[in-house]
Formats: sequence, structure tokens, C-alpha cells
Amino acid sequence: MAENKSELNPELFDMMRRGQLSANKILNLISLRELVDKFASKPFLEEEKLQEIKARTGVEPDILTWGDYFQTEIASRYFDKADSEFSKIVDTIRFDLISAHLIFSDKPDYFVDSVRGQALVSKSIDSSFWTLEDEENVHLEILLDYYDQMGIGEKPLSISDRVWYESFELKQEAV
Repeated sequence: MAENKSELNPELFDMMRRGQLSANKILNLISLRELVDKFASKPFLEEEKLQEIKARTGVEPDILTWGDYFQTEIASRYFDKADSEFSKIVDTIRFDLISAHLIFSDKPDYFVDSVRGQALVSKSIDSSFWTLEDEENVHLEILLDYYDQMGIGEKPLSISDRVWYESFELKQEAV
């Protein structure tokens, strides 16, 4: 798989040219991409699918990795947020990836099945009636999906991520 030449996905160049991405947002997006790719051990696109796309279009797609996916998704969805809010969104994703690693690594199948089951029950309720527990059940399933689809538990958690995570948790409690 060819390495992308730019730290910022080419899909975002037009947004950058139009001034929709501040320097702060661009730096956040670059660090987000690096972070997500550090956590992911499974490919965003299977080699077979990639070859199919190249055969059909003649070119490799711009979104090749999970980092590319998150970078473009967050940029296009939240470009209009203030820089500080945008930074919080990126931090929340980092927090969620670390949480997924900590929650689901080395857990037995029945734990995973229980998370999926509780989320299914919660999602069967109209979201306007959700309790805090229902919201947590659905969020846990999202973390589990990240964990499974990205192969998050395959690599050990770095010390810097653990330290960052614990300080982030403390900041959240202080807020």
C-alpha cells in the first residue's frame, strides 16, 4: 500500500484553499490521523477492495487508512466549529480510542455479547426517552465497533497515551 505523500489528506485541500480549515485545525487533523493510524492494526480498505477500486477507476483512492477516514470525516463534519471546540472533538476521539483499548482488551466473548445486547435493547427505545444508562450502552457499542473494526487491541497502549488519558479524565472530573 502506497504511503500518502501529504500529512493532510488531498480530499481536504479544497477546504484548506477556501480557508475553512485554520492552522490549528490542520495541526489537529494531522495529529488525529497519526493517532488513529497508530491505534489501528486492521486496514481501512482490504487489499482486495483496494485493487478493485484501482482497476475500476485507474487510481488509488485518497482515503486508504483509518487515519485518513477520521481526518476527512472530522474535517468535513466540524470545520465550522471554533478552534477550541474542534480540539475538544479530536481529544474526545483520542479518549475514545484509548477507552476502547482499556475496556475491551482481553475481555471474554460473553462480555462483548453483553455490551452488544444492552446496546440493542437501548437502541430499541426512542432516543428521546433514553436514560444516561441507555446513552452509555450505545456509546460502549460504538467503542466496541472501533475496537473490532480497527483492531485496536493488537498493539500495546503507549505510556504517553496512558498518562494523557489519566490527565484527561482528571480534567473532565474537574470541569
